[in-house]
Amino acid sequence: CRLEVLPLSVAGTCALALARAGAARPTSLLALTALCRLLPPASRGGFAAAIRPPAPGALAESVRRGVRAPIATRRAAVRLLAAATTAASAMQAPQRVVDPSRRQVFVVGNEAADVDSLVSAYALAAAFDDSETQGIALAQIPREEFMLRGDAMSLFRSAGSALLSDGSPAGLLFWNEVDGAVVRNLEGRSLVLTDHNRIAQKVAEVFGGDVQFIFDHHSDARVHPDAGGEIVEGLGSACTLVVEEVVRRFGEMPPELGRLLAGAILLDTRNFSPKKKKATPRDQAAFEYVRPFIPVELGQDTWYKQLLKARKDVSQLSVEDLFVLDMKEAHVEGFDGRVAFAAMMTTLDDVLAKAGGPAELQRAMQGFAAERGFSAVVCIFAEDDSGFKALALAPASESQQALCDAIEGRLSGAPKGLPESLRENDLFATQGILELGFGMAPRADLAPLRAIRMRPEISRKTLLPCATTARAADDMAT
Repeated sequence: CRLEVLPLSVAGTCALALARAGAARPTSLLALTALCRLLPPASRGGFAAAIRPPAPGALAESVRRGVRAPIATRRAAVRLLAAATTAASAMQAPQRVVDPSRRQVFVVGNEAADVDSLVSAYALAAAFDDSETQGIALAQIPREEFMLRGDAMSLFRSAGSALLSDGSPAGLLFWNEVDGAVVRNLEGRSLVLTDHNRIAQKVAEVFGGDVQFIFDHHSDARVHPDAGGEIVEGLGSACTLVVEEVVRRFGEMPPELGRLLAGAILLDTRNFSPKKKKATPRDQAAFEYVRPFIPVELGQDTWYKQLLKARKDVSQLSVEDLFVLDMKEAHVEGFDGRVAFAAMMTTLDDVLAKAGGPAELQRAMQGFAAERGFSAVVCIFAEDDSGFKALALAPASESQQALCDAIEGRLSGAPKGLPESLRENDLFATQGILELGFGMAPRADLAPLRAIRMRPEISRKTLLPCATTARAADDMAT
């Protein structure tokens, strides 16, 4: 009743609680609207233009009848939440002071900002931090998107890391908090990449193209030949390399970092499941350093199941949230523009139900591509009850249809025509691609959505380089 006395951080927390409850009823939307009015005008995230609520009379009638708000209104409530949470986080976030007596090293994970990237950047920044160097961990997402990552929220909380009220780590710098002008004026600054080995365009625009170190387990793009560190294709987790680096620099493992690294390695290796074939002996050796930091009261298997459950609980997320939850963007050789490759945390059937059907999912993908400036969106879905994964492709417009044709053709044609650089990647053998290909089978029953069934062993680590690497003759499109 007296919202003007409510601290801004509390307003953001209340908005978060309302949105998690669904913000499905007009009464909830009205409460969110009132909370958002507390935000400074510059922090409202374009609220007035974004929300477009129903006419006052219609909304009042909906409140009286107690009916659910339209889906567009519920999506507007989520956008409102983002504005409120961002402003609240900004009010709480510690002012990151650049230490003029030390040289700054920024450690940045990949653009998907999954647990492996977040934890490896966080731990490496701590490892580089000493009397002469200030280590700063950087995530390539805005702070408000961290709350979409249930596994990361659970893991940082379990490790006892300092958190803001929205659950995000206070020790992580997020992309919307980067001051490019300040960064460019830092003398002697350097950049470290973890969980990827090709600098993203937006990062290069702020930090320049020079990379000092790389710690990664993906296919080597060979674009930073002078960088130190190590790229080991086929490792289960980039955090395996980070464990080795932390132990080398500290001589021991700090408990907070030990808990974080243990959780990240377990998630990436699927708890060292022989069936999943994600781990290597080097992953196992690194894990032995951090095994003592697993919660004693839970044990390895139970803790892993809890983290995995937190990762897969996407019931409150919209289809658009699922696109950004674990998304990487890439250039497809032979074509202009960028393509979003989204690893979906659930099955194709689940997303179809959430979207409302094949045509609705296709429109959502096309709309997301157009809004974010992508030429196309490629979604990789989790294994379903029939034992298969799925793929869906959508161009931003008809003019980009040839791009999707080429991506599908490169995947369907494998292993025929695979470049030697991919044949030498151990994962292509481990996942059976050199022998069986991707096992692509179009789902004509889901038209107009361009959906394809594929083998369950396939991951984005093999699909993305295969889809983006040009062939000697790109004439395999279906």
